[in-house]
Amino acid sequence: MPIPLQSKKHLFFLCIPIFFFTGIFAQQKKSFTTGERLKYQVHYGFIRGGEAVLEVKEGTYEGKSVNNLYLNGKSVGIASSLYLVDDTYESFTDKETNWPYKSIRNIHENRYKHYSTQVFDHWSREDSSICNSSITGKVVVVKGCQDILSSFYYLRTLMLNKQPALNELFIVNTYFTDEKYPLVIRFKGFEKIRTKFGTINCMKFMPEVLTGRVFKSKDDMAIWFSNDSNFIPIRIKFDIFIGSVYCDLIDYSGILYPLRLE
Repeated sequence: MPIPLQSKKHLFFLCIPIFFFTGIFAQQKKSFTTGERLKYQVHYGFIRGGEAVLEVKEGTYEGKSVNNLYLNGKSVGIASSLYLVDDTYESFTDKETNWPYKSIRNIHENRYKHYSTQVFDHWSREDSSICNSSITGKVVVVKGCQDILSSFYYLRTLMLNKQPALNELFIVNTYFTDEKYPLVIRFKGFEKIRTKFGTINCMKFMPEVLTGRVFKSKDDMAIWFSNDSNFIPIRIKFDIFIGSVYCDLIDYSGILYPLRLE
């Protein structure tokens, strides 16, 4: 199923749903830890449009120590004066399974505001999970289903032991904006990306996107992850009607392993 896109203002947040792999995985070494912070800049050519920060914080949910995952994306500069965006996503996840207990979506885009929560129950049913949305109520979802933010970190751990074949397809299950999203992602090989830190060897993935108002082709989006034990997104590219929009890593701290630079 292609990624739906309702308007240009959601371009940055499309980079998150494509990271969704669901299921049960055996414990393995981790790719992130408490204290990690990643900062990105969204730009069209030399024009800055926005920035985003991803953080892993220590949290508590119903008395249990959990990972508090945090994402804030906002418009900056001229873009902010034209269209204000200040969106925050949070997820409270189990430190062993990386499954989410609760997610929060707090959206502020010009005059539009939205606040909603989702509470997940992965343990009451053997073959599926339950998502209790503050908007739509209870929904039965795929076992171990992730929210929009937790799935990104789930994938980073899952990919540690994987070496996908060229053009290998991955079916991705997630629950976002109160809908089930089975997405399709294709591995496109290895590429070197030049960054402010140096050249980084990356794994390139392309999700299928919905053609129409913004995208001309289903292959108009690409993501490059660092080809190391961190597996962090280094660059996201959107080819839209005005040209190519990029989301680039500009700062990082607290990562578990040294970033491999050439």
